[in-house]
Amino acid sequence: MADNTDDLLLKEIDEDLRHERLAKLWQRFGNWVIGAALAVVVIVAGHQGWKSYELSKHEAAAAGYAAAVRMAAQNNALEAEKAFAELAPSAPAGYAMLARFREAALALQQGDPARAASLYRRIAADGGLERPYRELALLQAAFALADSAEPQALRQEIAPLAQTDSPWRHLAREIGALLSLRAGDRDGAREEFRRLAEDAAAPPALKARAAEIAAGLGKKEG
Repeated sequence: MADNTDDLLLKEIDEDLRHERLAKLWQRFGNWVIGAALAVVVIVAGHQGWKSYELSKHEAAAAGYAAAVRMAAQNNALEAEKAFAELAPSAPAGYAMLARFREAALALQQGDPARAASLYRRIAADGGLERPYRELALLQAAFALADSAEPQALRQEIAPLAQTDSPWRHLAREIGALLSLRAGDRDGAREEFRRLAEDAAAPPALKARAAEIAAGLGKKEG
């Protein structure tokens, strides 16, 4: 099922590229990447939250977080966002971080990218968090503003993550290439995607996406 979904996604990307529907491409592909990154946050940070629960036995924090998650699942985004915001200041470290990420994601879900980006940037600026979480928050802020902010400014903001040993470096490069595409630099974007597709250290799924988009960008309109 997953392979079929990926194939359909790549075919749609190729079709959009051929017809120069870049805005539609960004909307579809950008939102897909946001979901993937958020899933990583839940998996990785969730482990930290569970560990904190096991060590501290803070049942209240666990119950509060679970209640907020249920609200979000029931499409009660506004109340869920408030619940996560109230939980973050007093919860153990793992739950607090998860709550802050979920609060920002819900702000974006409710159509407030500026607020979402502000919340993500607060996480990114929190020196008390481990670097991978701060870097991911910075990438999420760029995602939130991808449709509205100036592309080159966002590229500059995430550029350091693409040039270091950040665990998100390949994702940062992928976002950078998409931003080049949105800025109208088709040739530059194609080269960025090509290099990413040929990077032996990049995740296979990401390499496949990059190769497909690079190939689409290399085709001339007929």
